[in-house]
Amino acid sequence: MSQNAVYTPEAKLSSATTAPPAASLWSRLWSIGQFLLALSGTTAFLVFLLLDPLAGPIPPVERVAPPSEIVTIVGPGLIHVRPGSPFDQKIQVTKVRQERLTEPILTITGRVVASLRPGLSREDDYWQFDSVDTLTAFNDWKKAQADISFLETQLEQAKQLASARVAAQQALVKRLEKLVEAGTDTLKDLAAERANLIQVEITGRQEVHQAETALRAARREEAIQARKLQQAGLSIELLRSVTSEVDIVMADVPEGRLSQVHIGQGCVARFLGLPKERFPGRVQSIANVLSTEKRSLRVLFTIDDPDDKLRPGMFAEIGLGTDPREALLVPADALLHIGRADYVLVADGENVWRVAEVQVGDPYRNEVQILDGLRANEQIIGRGAILLKPLAVRALQVSEGPR
Repeated sequence: MSQNAVYTPEAKLSSATTAPPAASLWSRLWSIGQFLLALSGTTAFLVFLLLDPLAGPIPPVERVAPPSEIVTIVGPGLIHVRPGSPFDQKIQVTKVRQERLTEPILTITGRVVASLRPGLSREDDYWQFDSVDTLTAFNDWKKAQADISFLETQLEQAKQLASARVAAQQALVKRLEKLVEAGTDTLKDLAAERANLIQVEITGRQEVHQAETALRAARREEAIQARKLQQAGLSIELLRSVTSEVDIVMADVPEGRLSQVHIGQGCVARFLGLPKERFPGRVQSIANVLSTEKRSLRVLFTIDDPDDKLRPGMFAEIGLGTDPREALLVPADALLHIGRADYVLVADGENVWRVAEVQVGDPYRNEVQILDGLRANEQIIGRGAILLKPLAVRALQVSEGPR
């Protein structure tokens, strides 16, 4: 008797996993065939390129020389500009021009600080100042001067008085000595007069010493008041020497422009209250101490005022250096301000320009006065110099060495 097979779901699942489907196998074979076909095609193309008889050797790459620089630095402070380049066409070469000028080399602002007002007579002239403190210091100084004069007289008279007393007492002692020798007077009277002589000498020296002490104190006070006036910017010698036909003007000159100022230098002042008039003057004194706050030095001027138009406290614009002089002029476009200094590009060979430091004065029309650093008729770059400023900065940074 045969046994009947029983069909279950587990038996169906086992049969499906052991027999792979035909569609999945053909898909894998097709992918492998495509890969092999692409690989063979690529290989054949590479072989064709390598074995192509028409393809010659690869030509070498031609080296192209870089164009020469238009502007180059050729040494410390030296710049070369290629002829015919755009830079060369944009710059304008000019010469340093020399001209006789009376225009100021420096313009500063100041004010009238003291004015000697005319009185009924020269002895009646009196001072006016722009501040109460200055007036007080001046009056104290004048009082100290009067005290010195009085005490000098007192000292001289004290010396004369002491000398006269001593001389009189000495004569008396000598007379008594003769009387004692003659027997008409006693030694007691002579001893008393000799003691009086010593007393007179002591008193005389004491009075002279007191007078000298008072005189020294007065001179110290006068020096203190004079120092106060100097701190206010006034000069004692100037106050003693000026007349009522001039006024004293004070101004501060920047530290960097001190080399342009000297005693006796001519100037012209224009006052805000009298804009149409010009008042000539001279530099009279320069302070010995530099102001640490403003970094400037005080300068005193005497301004001619014969018609007595100026008053203390009036502000002025002062042009320094109005004496006729030979000045060097360059176009304003030629200046290059680098750091804290001014420079000009000066010819130093064929198409080579040197960065030269210059000292500059005030503008004159469309030009600038050159106080130091250039000579007349030197060739410089005028218009277009600003285009070379970056190269000028780099040229100044080049260390000194052989060119």
